[in-house]
Amino acid sequence: MKEINRKIGAGVLWNLAGLFMTRGANTLFMLLLARLLAPEAFGLIAMASLVFELASAFINSGLGSALIQSKKVTDTDLNTVFYTNLLLSGVAYTGLFVGAPFIASFYSQPELSSLIQVMGLIIFINAACIVQVAVLSRKMDFKSQMKAKTISVMVSGSLAITAAWYNWGVWSLVVQMLSAALVTALILWLVSPWRPGLDISGESFNRLFRFGRNLLAEGMLQVLFENSYVLVIGRLFNAEATGLYFLAKKINNLVSQQLTAAVQQATFPALSTLQDDNNTLKHKLRQIMQLMMFLITPIMALLAGLAPSLFALLFNERWVLAVPFLQLLCVVGALYPLHALNMNLLNVKGRSDLVLKVGLVKKAVNLTLLFLAIPYGVFGIVASQVIGSFLALIPNTYFSAKLVDYSLFEQIQDVVKPFFAAICAGVGAWLLMNQIEGGGIELISAGFFGVIIYLTVSFFIRAEGMNLILFKLMRKDSCIVE
Repeated sequence: MKEINRKIGAGVLWNLAGLFMTRGANTLFMLLLARLLAPEAFGLIAMASLVFELASAFINSGLGSALIQSKKVTDTDLNTVFYTNLLLSGVAYTGLFVGAPFIASFYSQPELSSLIQVMGLIIFINAACIVQVAVLSRKMDFKSQMKAKTISVMVSGSLAITAAWYNWGVWSLVVQMLSAALVTALILWLVSPWRPGLDISGESFNRLFRFGRNLLAEGMLQVLFENSYVLVIGRLFNAEATGLYFLAKKINNLVSQQLTAAVQQATFPALSTLQDDNNTLKHKLRQIMQLMMFLITPIMALLAGLAPSLFALLFNERWVLAVPFLQLLCVVGALYPLHALNMNLLNVKGRSDLVLKVGLVKKAVNLTLLFLAIPYGVFGIVASQVIGSFLALIPNTYFSAKLVDYSLFEQIQDVVKPFFAAICAGVGAWLLMNQIEGGGIELISAGFFGVIIYLTVSFFIRAEGMNLILFKLMRKDSCIVE
């Protein structure tokens, strides 16, 4: 058990280190690009992302997750997944290349055709890395993956800024995406010892795909669902509105989804070894949930409270209309760890069938809300995501209660305190910023004031995440999750 604790702790730390380095650099580059490019450029990339991400989900086929989740993996399994992904990437790219003009016509954006055809090359690059990531993840080697991500972000961001400076426009963002994928792939192949052989097996494919097929269906449906908002906004409104929404979504995801993904990636292999021990699995999942909510809710609350001042300081007036979108999406971001960790539990238990079933229910509800919100404009569409996120807690937690007895009521108990403390922090920071109306120093001061409020309120209401951290610090224990 101590070895599992050590692996989880080390994996989380390396993933968080990578997150702060890569996302910090990514944020900086995104801010610079937003200053150099118009919202329309981001809108075009957002429109192209639907087909690109759909093709990426298709080639992954859930086989990468199946490799990580499996108790035992052979070289034949690895070879089979590698060549399957390469084959699927060829099929996916052919579909993208042929379909690009039709997609451009759908959005009434002729430039989209060539953008999609060039961006599609990333599919081949990512397909060649899926097995390498699985091999490193099974070994809990997140340090190497962190290095690859960090270097790729620095190189791709620098190239994108250079391209934008020389007026490449939307193609600057394409340069960033292509170079990031290429650099990541090169480094992963250098650090991973695995190399493909010729031994492949239909039995290996069938066994892994039995687990992965549900994740494939869920992944593709998830891509369609997440991009349905961009699809509707891009089709019914314009590229500028799409770009404003896309930037707000991107900023929100930098915190909520990426921080959660870093923890999920580190804990999934270790928790998979406990899939038959429900009591221990629930105990660890609950601790991870408490810690994630303790960390993410104040960040999202402060981001929402300080968003008007932040945009005024960092962006030009073209981006101001994205502020209310970001504030609403911060609510969705604060709830995201609850959804993601419950789904992670189903994967740990090998129940990808339930991941698909729950996903279908959630998507049906959210798409209904989306179409009902269309008459209320982009703001109404974004607001529908907030409503859908709250409603999604019901199906997301249903099977957690069935499998490990971690009910919705218990989960609400684990998150209500950090939510209350975060609201106090966000409101406090917003009120202070409205009083001082300053620049960068004042913004930092307001953020620091909000953090003090959050920690103080959390201490007095005995938030579980804070109690867990303080208990471990007093014991001088390096592993928070025990």
